Amino acid sequence: MQRVTGWRRLGAVGVVRFLSICGLCFLPSPGSGQGTGLNLTGASNCTAADFDISVQFLNGPADSFAVVADKRNISSHSCVFDGPMYGPSFVPDRVPGNPPFALCYDCENSAPNGQSPRHPLLTLTPGQVARQVFLWRTAPPIETVKCLQPHWMSGPILLVAPSLLKKVCSDIEVGRFSLAVDSEPIVPRFALTSDRSTYYEGEHFSVRVALFRPDPEARSNEEICPTLYLRQRSPDGETRIDEVQPLAFKGCRNIVLGHQPGDWHSGFDLDSGANSKWAGIGEHALEVLQLVDSPDNGPIRFVSSNVLRIQLADPSAIQRKWGPRLKGVAADITLDKEAFRVGEDVPLHMAVENFDAEVPVYSGDPRWDPCSVVSLEVRDASGHPLPSSERFPSFSICTGHGFGPKPYAKGKVVPLERTLGGEGFLPNHAGKYTVVVTWVPCAGAKADLKPYAVVHAVATINVLPN
Repeated sequence: MQRVTGWRRLGAVGVVRFLSICGLCFLPSPGSGQGTGLNLTGASNCTAADFDISVQFLNGPADSFAVVADKRNISSHSCVFDGPMYGPSFVPDRVPGNPPFALCYDCENSAPNGQSPRHPLLTLTPGQVARQVFLWRTAPPIETVKCLQPHWMSGPILLVAPSLLKKVCSDIEVGRFSLAVDSEPIVPRFALTSDRSTYYEGEHFSVRVALFRPDPEARSNEEICPTLYLRQRSPDGETRIDEVQPLAFKGCRNIVLGHQPGDWHSGFDLDSGANSKWAGIGEHALEVLQLVDSPDNGPIRFVSSNVLRIQLADPSAIQRKWGPRLKGVAADITLDKEAFRVGEDVPLHMAVENFDAEVPVYSGDPRWDPCSVVSLEVRDASGHPLPSSERFPSFSICTGHGFGPKPYAKGKVVPLERTLGGEGFLPNHAGKYTVVVTWVPCAGAKADLKPYAVVHAVATINVLPN
C-alpha cells in the first residue's frame, strides 16, 4: 500500500492520536457490531450487546478518508480485547474484473516480514471506550488502479449510506483497538417521535421528525427534500445506519400514499424500517441525523434528533378472541381500539392456529409468504363488501418468495401483522364496518393439497369524521 501525506502519513494510529487531542466524535449512537457470532467486538468475554458504538468520518488531505468506530462498554463488567480484529467488508466487494482491495491489519507497526508486533491486551472497564480506525485512499495512486464505490459497508456496524462512503482506491488500513475518551453528547436539533412506545413484532410503522426550534434564516434550505440517516440499534447490539428520505415532504417529488406531506416545522414521516430492515423482541433505539458540513480536510459533521426507544412485544402473547373453531383450526383478529378517524390506518393483529386438527394441515409461510396465509374483506353496515371507490388506495405492496405451503404444528399460535391501509381496505368515509379475516388451511398429500376447512374471524370498527 502506497503511503501519502496527511492522514495517510499519520496512519490509523496517528488518526487515533489526533482524535484524542481534538476530542472529536460524531454520529453518537447506541450500537454495536454486526454478527456477534463472529466476535466482531474483538472482546473474547463480551458480546455486541455489551457495547455502545459511535461512528465518525474524516476527510483527510491527499485524498484519504477514515471511518472511526468508538465502542463504549455499557455492561457492568470489564471487557478484555483479546479477540481477533476484523476489518470492514463492502457491497459490492470489488471492481468487476479486479480482485478486492486487501485489509492491512496494524500495518503502521508491521515488520518487513508482514508480522505485527504483540501489544498489551486492552481491558475496558464499564464506561470506557475502545477506538478503531479504518483508513483508505479515495483517488487512485496510479492510472491502472480502478476505484470501488461501495453501497454498503459492514463492520463494526452496517452502513447502508452510499453518500457517506467515499470511493476505495487502495488497500484498507485496519488499526488496532486503543483506549479513547468518550464523546460529549450532542444537543438534539430535531424531535423524533412515534404514535406508540410499544409495537408488536411484525408491525410496520413510521416515525415523526420535526425541528425543536425552527430557524427562520434556514427556511430556504429546510424546504429542500432532505437526505437523512436513520440509525437503529437492536437489543442484541446489532446496529445499522440507513440513508433515507421522508415518506411525504413538501420539497420531495415522491410521496408515499397514506402520508400527508409535511415540512421541518409541521413535521414529516420516516419509515422506521421495522420488519423490513430490522426486527427482534425487546427495546430498539432509533436516531435520525442530517449532514451539515463535509470539509475537504476534517471531520464530517452532523446534527441529530433525540434517541427514540421503541419496545417490540411478542404478538403471540396477545389475548385472542378466536373465531368459531372448525375441525380443530381457528382464526383471530384483534384491534387496538374500536374507533378511528377517517384516514387513520387500522392495525390488524391477526393470528391462526392449528389447535387439534385430525390430520396435518398446511398453509402459506407466515415469514416468507405472509400474503398467502389469510384473506381480508371489509363490509359496510349493510353487510355488503366495500367497493374500491369507497376505500383508500393500498399503502403498500405485499410480496413473498413463493416457497409454498408449510405444515402448521398443533398448539402454536401463528401471528400475522397487517393494516387496513396497507391492504387497500381502509374506508375513506365515516361509518360502521366489519373486518373479516378468512383462513383456508389445506390437507392431504403435499403434491395434491385440498382445502381442509374455511374459518373466519371478525372485528367491528367505527370510522369517525375528522
